[in-house]
Amino acid sequence: MPTLETPNSGTDANLPPTASGGDASTREMAKDAQTYDVEDSEPELKSDKEAPDGARKVESPMVAYLEQIFTKRLDAMKSMVKRLPGVAPPIRKSNPDSYADTPFTDEITLIEMPMKFSFPNIKAYDGTTDPDDRVAQYRQRMLAVALPKGSREATMCKGLGSTLTGPALQWYINILSRSIAFFAVLSDKFVEQFASSRDLEKTSDSLYKILQHRAEPLRGYIARFSQEKVAIPECSIPTAISAFKRGLLPDGDLYKKLTKYQCKTKEDVLSRAWAQVKWEEDVASRAKAQQKPDSKTIRPDRTERDEKPSQRPARNSGN
Repeated sequence: MPTLETPNSGTDANLPPTASGGDASTREMAKDAQTYDVEDSEPELKSDKEAPDGARKVESPMVAYLEQIFTKRLDAMKSMVKRLPGVAPPIRKSNPDSYADTPFTDEITLIEMPMKFSFPNIKAYDGTTDPDDRVAQYRQRMLAVALPKGSREATMCKGLGSTLTGPALQWYINILSRSIAFFAVLSDKFVEQFASSRDLEKTSDSLYKILQHRAEPLRGYIARFSQEKVAIPECSIPTAISAFKRGLLPDGDLYKKLTKYQCKTKEDVLSRAWAQVKWEEDVASRAKAQQKPDSKTIRPDRTERDEKPSQRPARNSGN
């Protein structure tokens, strides 16, 4: 009775079945064929394992670049952590080419400044006041200087930096290189940068905020009101007249006159106001002049005493 082979019966279980009584050479050839199949499959597995290594080689430049960026940022964060409160920040290394950078194009940069030119004396701007007013001041100062027509544009562009300080100067230094070709472009960027410091535009209604104080002379009130009115563009005359009368003391003589006699022009209002100022100042000066100093006993001068004859009785010569 033939024997049955099971998968666990021996190492030859996976060999193909052979006829009973077959020679051993056939079985050896089957083993060799199986060995060759295993050896042929190993390179395929190795090639699969080597694929990620090849991918790493392709990604290595990008990884190195990212590691360099992360290292720099980490060093910067460490330096910030190591800084103590109140200690000056570390000195930054200057770029060797930074001194050759200029915010102006070649049309401005290549024009030489006049040899005998000196910038007008003007207070340095730090970015805290109205930039529009600053540009107007700088423009008028530069127009007052005699400059050749061909170099005026370049001189106005190059001269602005010498009138700046603090944050304004730092902004000027950090302007994009070779981005300014005209002074108009530079002034627009300047006003845009410091727009937060611009003064709010005043209207005629803001004149109602000017009020005369109880102890304030009429001359002082007129001066404050006129200063506020000048700062208002296209001020409404009827509004200005109404605000001027509203700001006066209600028990004052000028308020009573302006209420009784309506004035339609600012000249009429000012004429009545200055007439009242003259009257008030004249009354004040007369009152001051009438104040007499306290009477004091005036001692006679020594020379006057010496000139008076002696009132002592004469001595008798017979005695």
